[in-house]
Amino acid sequence: MADEENKNEVTQSNNAVENGDIAGRDIIKPTTINIGRVSFGGKSQLEVLYEKLEQEEQNSTGFSEMVEELMHFKNYAANTEVIGLEKKLENGNRLRYLNFAEKAKEKFTKKLLKNEHSETAQQIYAFLLAKVYSRFETQIYPRLNEGHPEEYINQLVDEFIIKPLEDLLGDNLLRIYEDEINGMIYFLMGNCHIKWN
Repeated sequence: MADEENKNEVTQSNNAVENGDIAGRDIIKPTTINIGRVSFGGKSQLEVLYEKLEQEEQNSTGFSEMVEELMHFKNYAANTEVIGLEKKLENGNRLRYLNFAEKAKEKFTKKLLKNEHSETAQQIYAFLLAKVYSRFETQIYPRLNEGHPEEYINQLVDEFIIKPLEDLLGDNLLRIYEDEINGMIYFLMGNCHIKWN
């Protein structure tokens, strides 16, 4: 028992340190992980867009053309068979999510339409849809045919899409919530950009 008590005992003398650390035991430094793209001034791309959105709202400048990146996601993907959301969910063995998928997609689509006259809001939506699309294609889609249980796939969606986007939203000026992030997945599915099978 006496040996265990002495494990944490540290003795030091005549220590000098410049531009570094000194400790009697462990030094634990928190790691910061930046999930946004940092631009000039240490602000993420989304923070810069939020500032533009606030300025746009203050100046009441309208915009009627659709941002090219957003048009890409609003249009059906090229060279794909156009079938309804229900059939796509059925093909992916996720038909039980039909009610949620339809409501989440509709809610997201309405919010997208509500902000269609703001170029900055469109840029934010295009940025977020690109994140959802990329993360789904690289982190979720490859796992779909590996025989994992549905709960595992749902956890991947939460881990690689929902939570990172919630963190990325920061001040969340467009008030995009978890169901609408799911709505982005179903919006992209509805336009044949992603699939569950």
